[in-house]
Amino acid sequence: MDKILFKEEQQFRQWWNLLIVIGSIASGVVFSTYALYQQVVLGKQVGNEPAPNVVLVISIIFLLFVLWLYLRLKLEVKIDYNGIHYRFFPVIVKERTISFPEIKKYEIRKYNAIRDYGGWGVKRKLRWGRAYNVSGNIGLQIYLNNGKKVLFGTQKPQAMIYAMDAAASEIQNNKKKPQNN
Repeated sequence: MDKILFKEEQQFRQWWNLLIVIGSIASGVVFSTYALYQQVVLGKQVGNEPAPNVVLVISIIFLLFVLWLYLRLKLEVKIDYNGIHYRFFPVIVKERTISFPEIKKYEIRKYNAIRDYGGWGVKRKLRWGRAYNVSGNIGLQIYLNNGKKVLFGTQKPQAMIYAMDAAASEIQNNKKKPQNN
């Protein structure tokens, strides 16, 4: 049974977050480009100890790569009858799965990303375990049989808990059915 019951993709698109990241990277790219232009085209050195041209080019390329990575960050969560499948591209490239037999219990809960986990992204704290979140303060808290905890932030809490309940119910119903040999 691979029917997808729930699917959500989230990216960092909060205006304040974009402003900080793009502003920081843009200022570095603008300064490096200005310094490179001054040194290569106008033949003027920038500062008392100017960076070599190759360092300026590498810094521009690196900053643009970091911006590209940031814009590509995406949390993907799917729920089917096999479990919860997730990845946080490009941090976690290959999809990972938490199967239903590994899950002791689950609930939708409110959390504070900064206080409980130290921010957004892929985080780990002793009290609450691992978190995968992009924005907001609502998530699916998973309690595993091994004592570990995992939280998936969501913008669709009702749909997520409905999918979890539907999958758990189906799995429970299949356990009760007699096996014919």
